[in-house]
This record gives sequence, structure tokens and C-alpha cells, in this order.
Amino acid sequence: MRIEAEPFDYTVPVWRPYDAARLRAVGAPEAAVASLTGRGLPDNTLDVFVRVPERELVEADLPECGRAAFLGQAMDGFHNTYWLSLSDGSVWMRYGAADGPIDHMKRINTSVETLQSILAVLEAYGRAESGGLGIDARDDLINQTVIHAVAADPEVFEDDENWWSLTFLEVEQSSARILLGDGERSLFQLVSRDESGRWGLDHPGYEED
Repeated sequence: MRIEAEPFDYTVPVWRPYDAARLRAVGAPEAAVASLTGRGLPDNTLDVFVRVPERELVEADLPECGRAAFLGQAMDGFHNTYWLSLSDGSVWMRYGAADGPIDHMKRINTSVETLQSILAVLEAYGRAESGGLGIDARDDLINQTVIHAVAADPEVFEDDENWWSLTFLEVEQSSARILLGDGERSLFQLVSRDESGRWGLDHPGYEED
């Protein structure tokens, strides 16, 4: 069953911009400067992305990523942190405790703009999910959330172990139903764009109760 992308409510509270002078001082790419001084980023998106004002844009030389500037952290018990690559404007995750050694680095977004889009999807999901939905409405919301997340930055969802792949797998698993063929493929792996350019989800259906 093909589920097509439907209009999604991206209306979000005002996000705070980052300091333009500081961004230029660290040598951030122009596209990243435009995104971070325009829309900026949220103070807190469901504890998945959290701003830390005293650390914003602090520089570091990180393995694989190279020179980078701090953007925020995840409140996941490990304080995995988001970094802006100063070479190409992509966004990387530094895995590990805040004051401990780096476990590893991985690129999680192709740009700041795609990070903004995925966080907007996550915020829209959080607002709708908090409204006390029935089972059918909740599954509709989960399907649309996954479609729009993948459409925001499809390249990063090609990696099953990417930060966002695992984050939206948790969204998928919040359903009260079990997918047919569960354990074989996740919903984000079933999202694609058709010949007309429309995004959709080839949904396997659910096991009967």
C-alpha cells in the first residue's frame, strides 16, 4: 500500500539565531551562516536537540570531521553533541560523554538547512502526538512523520545506524500495532520518491490483532 506525503504542519515557535559575528569569526560556510542567523535552531526539541548557550560555536578539531563548531547536544544520558563542519557546512554527531573521550564521529546531516527541516518534523510530531490520538490517527501521524523526515535529508537515511534513522525508528516503534514482516525493514527504509517527484511510503500493512 502506497501512502503519499500529505501537507505537514511545520509551524513552530520562534527559534533563536546564532551570533553572526561569531559564525564569521570561526569561518563557517556561507550557507550555514545564512541558516543559523536566519531561522536558527530551537532551544529544545523533545530533548533530542538542546541548545547550550555557554558552549555555542566553541571550536574543536574532531576526528574525520575536522574543524568544527558546537551547535547543541542530545539529552540522552551521554550528552552526544552536534557539530557544524567548518569545511563543508554538514552536521556531525560526536558520540560520548560530555567530558569523556570521543567514542566516534558520524555525519548526521548534509547541511544545517536539512537539520532544521528534520527538527521541524520532530517538533510537529511532538505537538500532534501530545494531543491524545486514537490508534488510527497515531499511525497516520507516524507514517507522515517518517515520510517527511526522510524527504528532508534522504541521503542520511541510507545509513541504518545514522542518528536520525535510529531516532525515527523509535517514533515508528511507538505504534500500538506490529508491522507485517516486522524485523525485516523499518518504515524509513520504505520511503521513496516516485517518477513525479512525490514522496511516499510503501507500507507493508499491520498484523491482525
